[in-house]
Amino acid sequence: MRNKLFERLLVFIAMCIIILWTFLPIYNMIITSFKTWDDVWVASYLPRRFTIEPYITVIMQSYFRVEKFWLWLWNSFRIAVEVMILGVSIGLLAGYAMSKKSRIYGKVKSLVANVSLLSYIFPVSLLSIPIFVLMYTYRLLNTDWAVSLSLAALVSPFNAWMAAEYFDSIPREVEEAAEVDGATPFQRFRLILLPLTIPAVIALSVYSFLYSWNNYLYPLLMLSDEDHFVLPIVMGFFLSTDDSPWNIFMATGILYSMPPLALYYLFRRYMVSGLFKGAVKI
Repeated sequence: MRNKLFERLLVFIAMCIIILWTFLPIYNMIITSFKTWDDVWVASYLPRRFTIEPYITVIMQSYFRVEKFWLWLWNSFRIAVEVMILGVSIGLLAGYAMSKKSRIYGKVKSLVANVSLLSYIFPVSLLSIPIFVLMYTYRLLNTDWAVSLSLAALVSPFNAWMAAEYFDSIPREVEEAAEVDGATPFQRFRLILLPLTIPAVIALSVYSFLYSWNNYLYPLLMLSDEDHFVLPIVMGFFLSTDDSPWNIFMATGILYSMPPLALYYLFRRYMVSGLFKGAVKI
């Protein structure tokens, strides 16, 4: 009895430490965004003088680091949507080909599936070199497509594997009934299987959107024109000097985190079922 109580106490303490370790930086980010410039350098659990001026500064674009805040936010959103559409479309089609429902020869299918995950063996920073050369060769640098195609290529293997597992979890009899009625493979995919995979589509869409939204390296490499910048690049410029206005920096980060938080909150019930249904075989 004492051993079980001691184990539960250790688990509780470990959970408290993990929660503090996770949420303390977020809490510090929030309170800093409501501080004045003078209070930023004062260590405190609450702002001494509560102000929303940093948020007004960002929204009104009255500081030179955020002079095009809404344009850069729109660029981030547009590229994230492009990555989401490309990554999910490629992932679903490739996942259907990799699933057991596909009639592709087994060894070829296995080879394609294994090669598709080969990219995850290498660091993303290492893959950026050949991808940059490829975009330079096709003269796509400093365009949205350079970032969108690069990030879509990185999320597609994961999307394909998860889609394949989800397709495998659907009873084969459902597709066979449509096949008896004369449906072609693409019709079975579009009219029968795709509506049944809506939770997976939503989960993969959220994953692809967030992957692009949080990416810093590839936009930094591919974009050079200020009007094409995304917000993570601009936020990196805040760190170029020691006297950066950290309250404005944190307010920008809070505002930038609102769209993905809202997206996850709206579709949170699909995330677990969409990503993990069919991943465990019984």
